Amino acid sequence: YGYRNPWRFSFHPESGLPWVGDVGQDIWEMIELSYAGANHGWSVKEGSHDFHPKAAKGPTPFTPPVVEHHHTEARSITGGYVYTGAKFPELRDWYVYGDYQYGKMWALKYDHMAKKVLAHEEIASTTVKIASFGVGRDGSFYAVEYDTGMIHQLERMPPQTLRSVFPRKLSETGLFTSVAKHQVAPGVIPYSINAPFWSDGAIKERYFAVPGEQKVKFHESRAWEFEDGAVTVKSFQLEMEEGKPQSRKRIETRVVLKWDDRWVGYTYKWRDDQTDADLVEAGGADRTYSVKQKDGTTRQQVWHYPSRNECMFCHSRAAGFVLGIKTSQMNRDHSYAAATDNQIRALDHVGMFVKSPAKPVAALPALVDPYGTKGTLELRARTWLEVNCAMCHVNDGGGNSAIELDLKTKLENANLIDEVPLHDTFGLRDPRLVAKGDPARSVLYERVKRRGGGQMPPTSSNRVDTAGARLLAEWIRSLK
Repeated sequence: YGYRNPWRFSFHPESGLPWVGDVGQDIWEMIELSYAGANHGWSVKEGSHDFHPKAAKGPTPFTPPVVEHHHTEARSITGGYVYTGAKFPELRDWYVYGDYQYGKMWALKYDHMAKKVLAHEEIASTTVKIASFGVGRDGSFYAVEYDTGMIHQLERMPPQTLRSVFPRKLSETGLFTSVAKHQVAPGVIPYSINAPFWSDGAIKERYFAVPGEQKVKFHESRAWEFEDGAVTVKSFQLEMEEGKPQSRKRIETRVVLKWDDRWVGYTYKWRDDQTDADLVEAGGADRTYSVKQKDGTTRQQVWHYPSRNECMFCHSRAAGFVLGIKTSQMNRDHSYAAATDNQIRALDHVGMFVKSPAKPVAALPALVDPYGTKGTLELRARTWLEVNCAMCHVNDGGGNSAIELDLKTKLENANLIDEVPLHDTFGLRDPRLVAKGDPARSVLYERVKRRGGGQMPPTSSNRVDTAGARLLAEWIRSLK
């Protein structure tokens, strides 16, 4: 007992014990080896991590998962089988399983006597939505795809692989005529947004492109739709001396590409001489930069280059995959090389949309700048939450709280104000998710202003958005 959502189990051919793929809710996916009386912890635990730590724990001790995957690696685990075939002798007696959302497969070698994992490796990265696995009479291994119903079998990668031909340098992508000067190629369209996502203080430049004569499906109230081959591009700069634009240094360019009807994120790390940027490996990376602050001191800023899957942690299905390219963000003026115009009107003018917007731009929604002065305090605070939090904290967004932080949800229906926290309270006195008039008792504010365990956002950020935190504190104090 203590499963959250076991999706496919099979019995080990020798021990007879069941291997179980257990789909998580908040951040973790689990592979469990069960036995009579095993307590797998849900919902006190999600894997080995606290979920409802104050809930009743059950009559037997917790059994931790054999392995667990963060949602930057897997989003919906699919249990598999112990491999017994002859085609891949190196996998014999390894447990092989996969992930529905990301199409990845892993194999683990387990010592039942010592009760420990001897090896654990990713063996495939596919575009298949793996709903289930199966084995042939001879031990051959198969996977069934949800979207098409097709049955796939495991094969060795041929020598000429996507890895060997995928552009390893930013200059090889075709997106720039000059990487060193950051000059984009014809057809790569710059854009700007109304309400920026917090990116540890970086300055961002944004672009998108579609191949050939492709067009974009415009939607008034949700993310626009793109065809295969479309890309979004975002370059990040840091000021090496705070307040001095001339000290800016490019550190990263992220490319999110749609292919085989799914979005995949890739990131390139800029070289110190600023001449080019190199593809970061699939697992991501970190680098520390020395930044001179306005008071003359120097801070060490850790910049996180996200893994391929980590990109999609925020670029989620619930958010429409493309975060900034939607009407409420794009409905603003942008200075192009030849003129300044409203972006939606300009894109429609050049024939970018499948169908023109039904309303003039003045009648379309537009977000306010949460760091600006336009709009009420509540509107600015809720816009900050919409942009930074609502990709997870919406209906079917994957966040483990019942809160819904998108702007279209009325505040009284957001399960936020004066709600008792279900999870960590960080030692706050009489805590609430948002305690009217009291930021010091508000778990939401506590999560935003911390880094480390329990921080929000939970990934890819190492600096607190102090201006955003002040905005939320001011708003919470204003609630009577």
